[in-house]
Amino acid sequence: MRLLILKGNTRIFWLMLIIGLTISIPTLVAILIINPPLRIRVGVSAFIGLWFGLTLLAFYRTKRSLKKVEELERLISVIGDEIRFSTPVQAEVGYFHASGYWSSSGKSRSYHVFRSFVKESETTLSSLKFENKPFLLAIAQDGEGEVRLPGIRILNETLQGALILYAKPSYKFSFPVESFSVSHEEDFAEARIKETENGFKVSVSANLSKAKRAKVELISRGERAVKELIGDTKNIGVFEKEFLNEPLVIVGHYDQISPLEVLKAGKFGRIISGHGKFILRLALDIPFRPDIKEEIEFEVIPKEETTSWGL
Repeated sequence: MRLLILKGNTRIFWLMLIIGLTISIPTLVAILIINPPLRIRVGVSAFIGLWFGLTLLAFYRTKRSLKKVEELERLISVIGDEIRFSTPVQAEVGYFHASGYWSSSGKSRSYHVFRSFVKESETTLSSLKFENKPFLLAIAQDGEGEVRLPGIRILNETLQGALILYAKPSYKFSFPVESFSVSHEEDFAEARIKETENGFKVSVSANLSKAKRAKVELISRGERAVKELIGDTKNIGVFEKEFLNEPLVIVGHYDQISPLEVLKAGKFGRIISGHGKFILRLALDIPFRPDIKEEIEFEVIPKEETTSWGL
């Protein structure tokens, strides 16, 4: 069992306040000395006030979320395949989904997150047992991607908005073929697929002339496609992809959980694991031109039961 407690980070707000003070104090002093027209003084003062107001509001919300997560952490204990609460909690049971991406504006980059929690039921819980429900963790190295996890959202006033999410490994892989190949002029590569306990193994044999290598890539099929290089070779290679092989539990607040935070807390580097449809790609890396590639789509479902996404 792997437990991730996402408590957020308030250091960024202290940095913003320091930057704001560094800029605003000299600006206000300059205004007093120069004494520009009234509209300029009002505009600058309003902008500075708005900056500090929004920063303090975000800081307050983050601190409040952090306290709720810390309180929830004190209430839970993990025993086997379930979480037990020292005091029963009122909660919504359902699915949490978060999608994150970066955008650029000039020299700055901003990270954006879209979140939703789809309620399936509402109940009072003294324990939460992990079921073999579909989940998805598809996060690139920079935090772009998505998470889709079953779990609960706490409704108690002192814990409101806190989430417990989980992923229980249980996979059944369905490949359309046992092998597939790619070729271009004198270059040729073939991949053979074999299912393993928590993933699959790809055996590649290649006969290359112009291509530098033959490579195998896994690509998630979701709102945010994530690609992972499984392995590459110039002749023969055997590469194994293992999905999450132990239960994962995430405790955090709705406003704070994102693919980037999950990636950092879990120290995954990048991750593609879970259920749904994926693409397995075999490609020839040929200098000075796009890769020559062949792809197959395969599906992964939980072994013991098939459950809807809850959407």
